[in-house]
Amino acid sequence: MDPKTTLMKKSFFLLIISLFFLHPFTGEANPMGKTWVVFIQNTNYLSLSTLAGAQKDVSLMKEALSSYQIDKIIIKQDLKKGEMQKFFSADLPALLKENGVNSLLIWYSGHGKFINETGYWIPVDAQRDDEATYYRMESLKKDLERMVDHLQHVLVVTDACESGPTFFQAMRSIPTKPVCDDPVAAKKRSYQLFSASGYNLANEESLFARTIAGALSDNPKPCIPVQEVVKKVTITLMRNHLDRPQFGNITGMDSEGGTFFFYKK
Repeated sequence: MDPKTTLMKKSFFLLIISLFFLHPFTGEANPMGKTWVVFIQNTNYLSLSTLAGAQKDVSLMKEALSSYQIDKIIIKQDLKKGEMQKFFSADLPALLKENGVNSLLIWYSGHGKFINETGYWIPVDAQRDDEATYYRMESLKKDLERMVDHLQHVLVVTDACESGPTFFQAMRSIPTKPVCDDPVAAKKRSYQLFSASGYNLANEESLFARTIAGALSDNPKPCIPVQEVVKKVTITLMRNHLDRPQFGNITGMDSEGGTFFFYKK
């Protein structure tokens, strides 16, 4: 056999082997599959106070995620109620399906309300004390339920002042973190929510967001599960005498006991 041909075959074989051992059990660089992040950044309200901190928090998180395997980041700013409804019910599902997205992180930064066990995100055109002009998080849950056929992992993070837990089963204690190198862990479905659960106005930079960003940026390992982030945030907020954040599985969605992992590039 020609030496040049032999060398080419050997190089091709080594390339295949290296790709396989990049993640030996899946053959993928990112065991979470194609991963997107959506930021909803509501800052300039018509009837409520402006939240200058929302833009800072999103920028901080975007920078922290730059070291991780994120295929696309979408930032939606100053959404009105109709725009929020259309984005989650029509625009986003179509984009996810068209692009074969497997894992989705939705981050909301803005005003929120928790009224009679119902959580709301506040659109920028909402009227003060008019519940009918708010965006119900139950609507988001229904939209997510229609996406589960092609979404294996969903993590909703709500960093909203005056917010509270909604549509999920909160865990009573800081959860034990899964093992990143478990070949099965990243393949089990997960649908989770992580909420600041604060009742103080957050016009400045959010300690909740800053601690999440810090946990991601300071992580020396090739992977970090969301449980480890939750633990760091819980300890930090409680040390600062702030409300304990809420974390748990979204109710009514068929989670398989998996979780959301962040894998470094």
